Amino acid sequence: MNPNDAPGSPNVASALDANPPERTRSGVFLGTFRNIRFYLDYSWFVIVAMVIYLLSVSTFPLLLPGQSSALYFGMGVVAAALFFFSIVLHELGHSIVSQRCGIPVPSITLLFIGGIAELSREPDDPKSEFKIAIAGPAVSLALVLLFGLTAWGMSLLSFPAASLVFAWLAQINLILVLFNAVPGYPLDGGRVLRALLWMRNGKLRQATYVTAQIGIAFSFFLIIAGIFFIFAFGAWNGLVFILIGVFLKNAAESGYSHTVYKEVLEGVDVGQVMTREPMTIPARLPLNLAVDDYFLTNHHVAYPVTDDDGAYCGLLRLEFLKKIPREKWPYTEAADLVREAPGSMLHINSTATATQALRLLMTAGQGRLAVLNPTGQLVGMITRHDLLHFIRIHTELQPA
Repeated sequence: MNPNDAPGSPNVASALDANPPERTRSGVFLGTFRNIRFYLDYSWFVIVAMVIYLLSVSTFPLLLPGQSSALYFGMGVVAAALFFFSIVLHELGHSIVSQRCGIPVPSITLLFIGGIAELSREPDDPKSEFKIAIAGPAVSLALVLLFGLTAWGMSLLSFPAASLVFAWLAQINLILVLFNAVPGYPLDGGRVLRALLWMRNGKLRQATYVTAQIGIAFSFFLIIAGIFFIFAFGAWNGLVFILIGVFLKNAAESGYSHTVYKEVLEGVDVGQVMTREPMTIPARLPLNLAVDDYFLTNHHVAYPVTDDDGAYCGLLRLEFLKKIPREKWPYTEAADLVREAPGSMLHINSTATATQALRLLMTAGQGRLAVLNPTGQLVGMITRHDLLHFIRIHTELQPA
């Protein structure tokens, strides 16, 4: 959401799709390309160190004996850098096609498992899903060909070290393609299968369920294989299989849940789910009275603050009070505190959809959201609990 949009501005709700809020994350920000923000998750630094170590100490000395340690280390650094750059290109393939299908991509993050492109929403049709899913493997296959030809050329020019590095890159990118070809969600093969099933029967939820179950089964295979490698051979790199398996399992379950959310909330606006005429704190009320008359009496952790005309000033959260010394509470008005507190102005328009509200709550990591009319007046509150309860009831009444 654009921070320059005033509360209740009519374009705030529509801006959620054009400029989707980015999920709260930790990591190192690298920069922006095509309106996509790039991050390095902290786990990436561990895995890149492991890759460089294994290549320079084990793989390259075995395949090209008799060279200096410095050369092996340099080969390892170059190979690791180009490998992770390959992953970035793979995710960019997904992202650029996604953008062409009208789906913004807020960010790409490099993790210990590879990379993740964060799509702002699911594709609207199976053709878009298919094109987005196939784009990443297509880029990786092109890289297999490019690195393979480069390795061959380096060999002809009698540069064995460079030839070995590019041959390894061609091989690892081919492995990446084959791994992603497993037809289990959220892997690329799973998304391709989901698109085909969706195209065949027109039921996204059913297609997601089938591919998610395959993805969960594959994740259990990886976890069991990792445990076997550790206990049977003492190969602690089996831990990587376990971590990837756990990640894929969580992603498959989460993917199916989000598909259910989308289906249930389709065509539902915030007015159907929100709590109307919520309890509000007057803008000029001192904090000590806000605590006594609201927080201690009604036992909620946050209240919307409004002025005499009903205009929304912000959401007063319990954690905001903790940052103000108690002796200053009688001299600090509620409106003054919420205007300075980060995230207190988070809101959505009454014309927005329930899907947009859930997306905003999830990406912002908040539990409740003010609903404003076009003039900026508070008309209700919508919480994550409200939305999930609505979804649960409708899911149980209309099973897949």
